[in-house]
Amino acid sequence: MARQYSFVFGLFLFSLWSLLGSAVDLYRAESRAFSTIQASQGFLAKGQSNIGVVSPDTSLWNHVNGADNGFSKEEDGYVSTTSDRNLARTWVRQFLGNNGYIYRIHSAPNMIDCQATLGKYNPYPQEKEFAALGGIKDNQIIGWTQIKNGVEGKEQLNPFYRSNIYGNMGTGGSQPKLAAFPPNHAAWSEAPWSEFATCTRRSARDLFKRACSPAKSNVEYANEHLEYVNALCPDCL
Repeated sequence: MARQYSFVFGLFLFSLWSLLGSAVDLYRAESRAFSTIQASQGFLAKGQSNIGVVSPDTSLWNHVNGADNGFSKEEDGYVSTTSDRNLARTWVRQFLGNNGYIYRIHSAPNMIDCQATLGKYNPYPQEKEFAALGGIKDNQIIGWTQIKNGVEGKEQLNPFYRSNIYGNMGTGGSQPKLAAFPPNHAAWSEAPWSEFATCTRRSARDLFKRACSPAKSNVEYANEHLEYVNALCPDCL
């Protein structure tokens, strides 16, 4: 029993070391000023009412595919950020009429690497997205740059940013259990996603054809990950 405990604790320390060693700045294009963001205690996903609460749809696959208009679906459980500031700047120009804000946000373990998670099935690898499960607190925002009529101002630092909480925190990296592809998607028969799938034979005639779907609901997997996040960083959400 002691040996098993040591092994589990060792895995926890390894995970913690990995997260602490990969801290990065992430960016989000926005139309709203910081005062508005702060009134909601941070960036909320469309399906959220409070920071740290799991939304009805936490499928990362659904998130990256979005709605037909290119924005998030109404029950989306993630807040989009990118590791590429130039992409955030392009978003302000193309979708916000060259008037908006670029928020600089510190990484945290609830921020999932979409490319690492979805791999070849990510339809938009060029977006370099890190999707924040459970939202982004206002004290995780390092600062913001306002853009007026295409002209960037000077970055304003957030006086409420808590470097003591986030300063050494990395991202959540790859989380294949959060991919949540549709039932019978090809990915369910491939590693690493097959580990989180359950498959049954479609019929007695179809010996080699299987129907595959997630072993748990995407909300269950999301809650599991947020429990892990809270263990690593109790004040992150």
